[in-house]
Amino acid sequence: MKRLTTMLLSVLLAVISYQATAAETNSISGRVYCDLNQNGTCDCEEGGLEKIHIQIFADRCGGTPLQTITSDREGNFTFHDFIPATYFIRADLKYVCGGRLPTTGTCREVELAAGEAVSLEPFSFSDYGQ
Repeated sequence: MKRLTTMLLSVLLAVISYQATAAETNSISGRVYCDLNQNGTCDCEEGGLEKIHIQIFADRCGGTPLQTITSDREGNFTFHDFIPATYFIRADLKYVCGGRLPTTGTCREVELAAGEAVSLEPFSFSDYGQ
């Protein structure tokens, strides 16, 4: 009985250790920028868009998001501490400043593996009125 208890305790500790390590290192990051020439490619002079709401979903880009974060001054964002799974990341158009149109898709599907840091293709939007 003591041997079985020790073995079960070892397995439990290994699972807890794995979950803590995976949660600490799993991340999904990306960028949102102003596509001045509307070519869908981030050129050197095209700056990031700040305070854009970025959402993460477990099932397609819609419904109730698991989390919503905002892009920083350079347009960067990162989701931390997600378990390995398939996720959908969306730049929420309701929070993109009025007059901007997407020049790339607004939803990205990502397969997150244990201990992985995924970098997404950038989201891009036109300048005002373009």
